[in-house]
Amino acid sequence: MNRILALTTPGALAPVLLVSLLALGSGIGLLGASAWLIASAALEPPLYTLAIGITAVRACGIGRAVFRYLERLLSHRVAFRSLTRIRIALYDFTAGILPLREGPARQGDFLRDLLKGSDALRDFFVRALLPPVSISIATGLITYFLAQVLDLAALLLPAFLLVRLALPLFFHTPVEAEQQERDAAYRSLLLDRSAGREELMAAGAIPALGTLDQPAQALLDADTATAKRDTRLDALGTLLDAVLLVLLLLVLSFPVRRGEITGITLGVWFLLLQSLLIEWNTLPEALRQMKKSLAASERLLLDGWDIRREKRTPQASFSFPKRESPLLTAEHISFSYEKGAPILTDVSFQLERGQHMAILGASGAGKTTLAQLLLRVWPPETGSLSLRGVPYEKIPKGAFHREIVALPQGSVLFAASLWENFKRYRPNLSEQDVLHALQAAQLTELVEAMPKGLDTPIGPDGAFLSGGQRNRLLTAIALAGEEEILLLDEPTAGLDRATAKRLLQAVLAEADERHKTLLLITHEKEYAALLPKVLRL
Repeated sequence: MNRILALTTPGALAPVLLVSLLALGSGIGLLGASAWLIASAALEPPLYTLAIGITAVRACGIGRAVFRYLERLLSHRVAFRSLTRIRIALYDFTAGILPLREGPARQGDFLRDLLKGSDALRDFFVRALLPPVSISIATGLITYFLAQVLDLAALLLPAFLLVRLALPLFFHTPVEAEQQERDAAYRSLLLDRSAGREELMAAGAIPALGTLDQPAQALLDADTATAKRDTRLDALGTLLDAVLLVLLLLVLSFPVRRGEITGITLGVWFLLLQSLLIEWNTLPEALRQMKKSLAASERLLLDGWDIRREKRTPQASFSFPKRESPLLTAEHISFSYEKGAPILTDVSFQLERGQHMAILGASGAGKTTLAQLLLRVWPPETGSLSLRGVPYEKIPKGAFHREIVALPQGSVLFAASLWENFKRYRPNLSEQDVLHALQAAQLTELVEAMPKGLDTPIGPDGAFLSGGQRNRLLTAIALAGEEEILLLDEPTAGLDRATAKRLLQAVLAEADERHKTLLLITHEKEYAALLPKVLRL
């Protein structure tokens, strides 16, 4: 609870709570004033007396509308300001840990949890916190005035309120992890079938789609059971409210018999209590939302996050030491995705400025994994990596990414034009720079053949390009930057040998001319032989 409340300040919450109470009080007062006006009018009192009642009814009606609007305005402002802080902090955190070692399926679940968790935290202030707090305060005030008439019997009201608040504790609540597991099982199968839809259409989709029935039914059964449980809880709460109203009216009948209060007063109390109990009906949903928000806070609001800060703290300026050191050093690094299944074991190498190196190995040898370690996607389990003599962990992200660049085969290409793709990745390039990079990547003929040249759309994720053209475009974008280290992951994939060789020779020439250092990932010995240094995995 404290973690969620820390997302805002008491000064921001106080006005929201105040207008919420005023809105609730106006609604209750509207019914009370209406009851008094109707009951009093039957006795034909003086007109000025009725004018007071009419004025009270109008004031409460207008006040309820105004305060409801202010409640929505202020509460949503608090909620969305908090949501902004939450998402900025979560995205910063996520950028530092993705991709997850567990793979794309776990990444999808993780990102979905982040989005749903953020919304649950946002809804805490509007849907979970305000209703119980404002209703509890309103109940306390009504209990105080009711005690002037009923003495200790008025405590029935807060006693029943405590029962209403405690009811969810006595109902079995499914473990959220179990619900997520069922949801994840269904979504995983659904995505799997969707990804292989072409193969399923060729082989016959009906048997494969049948495997979705069991997880879908389990998910439906769980949701149905939850809905039934919530309905029973709401019905029990409504029954308790009716019992409370009958008890209070029964107790109020004794002062009427003794002449201590009039029948008009009894009618007013009846509608006041009924109006309050109608507000109690919002408590179950508020408590359910509170449980979701608290569960989300346990997963997402980690200790040590400065999530309340409004401004981003600029990173301290960083510069590499001027002493001469190897450009890139790996010392005895090892890495595995799962314990007992090492991918890299005791890998060491040293790379000087301007020295090109091929990372050669068969499929599954760990080439791409090593590239991800070099790009600081994950830290090595053992050993160390250094850039210009500085350990990776001591280099700020901004400074690190100014030194090394890579656009792997799976990098995203935008559906807009070639020019727009360069501008997204390299916003400061001139048209001449773009054409030069495309020429080095052996794409000049492609540009000349396109109807609009650089302004020709290439389709969603480069769909209008062949696989080889797509890889060469990524190579051109990477080559066009100012970073000193250029890491290319299988840039020759989808190319014939003659074109691949020309591409590598042009990239090497460009790297030498601009004093860059090339790291080439390949499984072809012929291509690796073009570079002066080879690391075999």
